[in-house]
Amino acid sequence: MKWGILSAGRIARRFASAVARSATEQVVAIAARDVNRAAACAAEFGIPRAYGDYVALLNDPEVEAVYNALPNSLHAQWSIAALQAGKHVLCEKPLATTLADGLAMVAAAQTQRRLLMEAFMYRFHPQTLTVQRLLAEGVIGEVRQVRGHFAFLLDDATNIRLDPVLGGGALYDIGCYPLSYARMVFGIRPQTASALMDGAPVDMSLCGMLWFAAERCAMVSCSFRTAWNQRVEIIGSEGWIHLERPFNPTPDLATTIMVAHGGRHVTVETITIPPADHFRLEAEGFAALATAGAPVPSIGAMPLTESLDNLAVMEALFTSAATATPSEIRMPAFAPEWPMQTLS
Repeated sequence: MKWGILSAGRIARRFASAVARSATEQVVAIAARDVNRAAACAAEFGIPRAYGDYVALLNDPEVEAVYNALPNSLHAQWSIAALQAGKHVLCEKPLATTLADGLAMVAAAQTQRRLLMEAFMYRFHPQTLTVQRLLAEGVIGEVRQVRGHFAFLLDDATNIRLDPVLGGGALYDIGCYPLSYARMVFGIRPQTASALMDGAPVDMSLCGMLWFAAERCAMVSCSFRTAWNQRVEIIGSEGWIHLERPFNPTPDLATTIMVAHGGRHVTVETITIPPADHFRLEAEGFAALATAGAPVPSIGAMPLTESLDNLAVMEALFTSAATATPSEIRMPAFAPEWPMQTLS
């Protein structure tokens, strides 16, 4: 598939680097507000065309899919524009900054019959696929708790992650990872959310509790105020799974999954996952789905229903943190169907 990239920032460059090593994918255009930045990125990664505005890229007839790596507050606007231009869209997380915008994006994808997916690249990593397989096989019994955390120290006052106008804040930037992981593990939408947060004008740290059903809960936390660390623990009735780097393992290093099973007297084993570039796998997996016109599978992709659920949960977490009371998670009467099933 031939790609166009919106943005010449860090994550866009990471995506371009990964696609450059793909045997099936090619970036043919990149756009940034500063055409010189776009041109420099194009030269570095062998991209044929660089544009100084986003509309020009969307009008490029060779571009089949758009990777939207713009700031969070621009995800909805330019993803909808790309869909209306007839492009498939892989949009960086979070899909949007409000549930209403997310619903508008899904509606545009359905109307245009184009693939829209939130770019949680970890979903395509073999480590995540292995965890999903272990859960499906019931290795740790019934899942009762998920604990997820993602944090790093952000001390650059000029970083766009601290700009509320651009959709900054720890939850949107990194807290969405443990949140989406918990949603993936349980396979259902949580019912209520409680949260505490600190920081202004954006959240710098947030701790949340999600209740999915009886005996099923998740504890998620994120912070820009601690040393770098990330982890996920999945605790079941017969064992547990522990991941030291669940969200962004480096492509040159193997990862490990610790699995304990056996009930009262557990046996612990370590599963080693060979190195993998999940950005490349994400691009290739997305293209395969778009080309086949098939429904998003339960393993190896990010369904739109989960993306919308996560937007609703983030709104509930912010509401709870502001009111110091638990917040019920409400979704409108909208059940998106996969828009690609009959696409030729």
